[in-house]
Amino acid sequence: MSPTSAQRLPVTHRLRVGMPFPPDKRQRVTQTSASPWCTTGLVTATFPDGTEGESTGFAIGERHVVTAAHAVYDKDLGGLATKVKFQPGRDAANLPFNTFTAAKWHVLDVYRDKDLTRDDYSLLVLSASMPAAVGRYQLTAADDSTLRGNEWQIAGYPDDKTPENSMWYAAGALAAVDQHLLQYRISTSAGQSGAAVAGYQAVSDTKAVGIHSRVNDDRTANLAVRVTPQVIKQIEEWKAR
Repeated sequence: MSPTSAQRLPVTHRLRVGMPFPPDKRQRVTQTSASPWCTTGLVTATFPDGTEGESTGFAIGERHVVTAAHAVYDKDLGGLATKVKFQPGRDAANLPFNTFTAAKWHVLDVYRDKDLTRDDYSLLVLSASMPAAVGRYQLTAADDSTLRGNEWQIAGYPDDKTPENSMWYAAGALAAVDQHLLQYRISTSAGQSGAAVAGYQAVSDTKAVGIHSRVNDDRTANLAVRVTPQVIKQIEEWKAR
């Protein structure tokens, strides 16, 4: 499909904040229509108060995208978003796969009540199917030794890089692993929430072991929801609705 141009999106709210750690080793991705980058895309949500926010998501099926819960739900902005769209492989103004509107989006009730990082994940159900060329991430409940023994990468749409809505990635080892969360000093910033924590430089065997959320309270590490059997089960239940 030929790329199309899009105007810059007016964004008045950046959803939560990750943190870049020195030295900031993020690199721009320019081949966003190639695997694995094409599986990641820009999520834009409009909230009840009219605020528009941008974050990152990744495809796990032809009509299913995983992102952060706070990408589509924010109590301070009126609650659940009223409109959500996904642009896989977006590169600044270029849209190699066009825009897909979400028909519905799911967030855990407990996240709405308690706003815990461990519950900060969401599923978007698109109104139309994405082409096979977009690719798919496989949600993978990796064991502790696998998580600690490998490097992982995070690609998304940071608001502190130019041009606007360009994709950037960085990689590194995890600093800590627990039952529900992954911690790392892989640089991110606002706009990258919802990105996959995925195998470093994996092209065909694309496994997502975490869902990037935010920086921790003392700003010493970034956090992701760990993909566990329970997280996978919940997402499968949402897909079946």
